[in-house]
Amino acid sequence: MRILHVSSVYPPHVVGGAEKVVAMLAEAQVTRGYQVGAAYLSREAQAPGERHGVTVLPQRSRNLVWMEEVFAAPRAMRTANKLGQMVNYRGAADVARAVAQFRPDIVHTHSMVELPPMIWSAIADSGARSVHTLHDYDLICSRASMFRGGRSCEERHASCRITGAWKARFAKRIDAVAAVSQPVLDEHRRFGLFQETRARVIWNGVDVPPARQRSDRTGDFIFGFLGRLVPEKGIETLLAACRLLPETGWRLRVAGRAQEGDAAYRALAEGMPVEFLGFTDPEAFLREIDLLVVPSIWREPFGLTVVEAFAQGVPVIGSRLGAIGDLVGAIGEEWLVPPGDAEALAARMRTVMEAGRAGLPPATAFDAVLSVVTPQRMLDAYDALYAEVLA
Repeated sequence: MRILHVSSVYPPHVVGGAEKVVAMLAEAQVTRGYQVGAAYLSREAQAPGERHGVTVLPQRSRNLVWMEEVFAAPRAMRTANKLGQMVNYRGAADVARAVAQFRPDIVHTHSMVELPPMIWSAIADSGARSVHTLHDYDLICSRASMFRGGRSCEERHASCRITGAWKARFAKRIDAVAAVSQPVLDEHRRFGLFQETRARVIWNGVDVPPARQRSDRTGDFIFGFLGRLVPEKGIETLLAACRLLPETGWRLRVAGRAQEGDAAYRALAEGMPVEFLGFTDPEAFLREIDLLVVPSIWREPFGLTVVEAFAQGVPVIGSRLGAIGDLVGAIGEEWLVPPGDAEALAARMRTVMEAGRAGLPPATAFDAVLSVVTPQRMLDAYDALYAEVLA
C-alpha cells in the first residue's frame, strides 16, 4: 500500500502535537512495509528527500505570511492571509502535483490550518482515496479552537460560518474521517459535517517512557501546571483557585511559556508559593510534582499532558470539558471540576491535600487509559480504516 500524508508542517519542524503524531504514524507504517510519503509546507523551497524511511515532499508555502509570523503581523494582514490561504489554488496545485508524483492509494490529510480545502477535490480527482484526521476545529472555526473572548463558543460567529461553509463544500469529498476524541467528532457533527461520512474515533498514539519508581517525598504538597500560558488553558482559573487555598502546606510549579511574556500571570500569583519555570522537559517536570492540574476552559481535542502524567503515575485534576473530561473521567468523576470554576477547583485541591500523598491513586489506576493510547493501537486502527476505504 502507498500512503501519502499531507500536513501543514512536518518534523523536524514542529508547531504542535499533530505533527508529532503524523511522523509517528508515518514512520511506524514504514516498518510495516508500506511505501509512505509526507507532503507539507516549508518556508523556503526545499528538495524532496527521505526522513526515517518516509519520502518527504516539501512544498514552498504560497501563503502571504509564514505561520509562525502571523501573530506579529498587523490585523489586516492576518485577515488577508487567512482569506488568501482558503482560496490558494496555487498551493492546492502544488499538493496535487505531489499526489501525482507519489501515486498513493491513500492520501491521509491532517492539520489543514495552513492548507487550502481544494486539496480534497484534487485528491478525489486523482483517483486516490482520502482519510482526514480531525486534530482540531479548523473546519468549523476560523481560529480552529472554538474559543473566543475568554470562553468556549457554543455557537459559531459569522466569520466561522462563512469560512466553514467554504471548507464544507470540499470536505464532502473526503472518504473517511478519524477524530482524535469523541468530543471533536461530536462538535463537527453538531454543525452538520460528516453526518453520512464513514467516521471513527482514533485516539492519538503516545510514545510514553516507562514510569519510574516514584520516590517518597515529604514536605509541601506540590501541584503542577504544564502547557502554554494562554487563557484557554485555564491558568487564570488555577491561580484564582490557589488564592482560596491555605497559606501554607502547598506549592504550585508552572511549566510553560506565554507568547507575550508571563508578567500578567506572575502578577496574579504575587505573594503565593508559585514558581514559573518556563519551558521544561515534561518527563523531568512530572517526576517533581504530586499532582497535575489541567484546568482548560476550551474543548481540548486531545489531552497529551494528561497521558504523559498518567504514564509517570501522576494523578490529574481536570476540567469536565472536551477530551480532558474523557481521559480524566476514566479514573473517576471526583477528579473532574467544572471549567472556569475556581471555587470548585480549590475545593478539590484542598480535599487532595487533606488526604495527603497516601490518598493518591496508585500508578496501576491509569493502566486502562494508557492501554488505549499506544502507538500500536493507533496504527492498527488506521490500518483497519484504510482497508474499509479501499474496499
